[in-house]
Amino acid sequence: MPVLETGVGGGASAEELSRDAAIRLMAEALPLAGYGGVRADLPGWEAPEVIHGAVKDHSPSLFCLFPRPIFLDVITAKGPFSLEDLASRWQLFASAAQLTSGEFHVVVPRWVAGRDGRQAAKQIADLVGVRIGYIWAI
Repeated sequence: MPVLETGVGGGASAEELSRDAAIRLMAEALPLAGYGGVRADLPGWEAPEVIHGAVKDHSPSLFCLFPRPIFLDVITAKGPFSLEDLASRWQLFASAAQLTSGEFHVVVPRWVAGRDGRQAAKQIADLVGVRIGYIWAI
């Protein structure tokens, strides 16, 4: 569905890409791929709304309104995260996407610890029981 494929990141390696840089890259690339109403968890951008969960609230890294609600979570090699926190975030965003007839997308480094980032994201999604609509590898 998205026009852009892997390699959105240009010259920066995944290990060098900070979370803010990855969010900025996607916030600028998404409109070029036909997505509208982009909100980003960055200074100077309209922030995505907080999604309220039963246990914990989370805000997606990015949100698009068009062509349908898209909730995006950005994971980088630099950012520490626990499986428990990731499960909480992904389950909440996937549920919000389902309730709004939207999609849940994940943005990951192309390579994570010498492994294909998309495969790692798929394995995590299987572990935490969520469906990812699209995995962006940068």
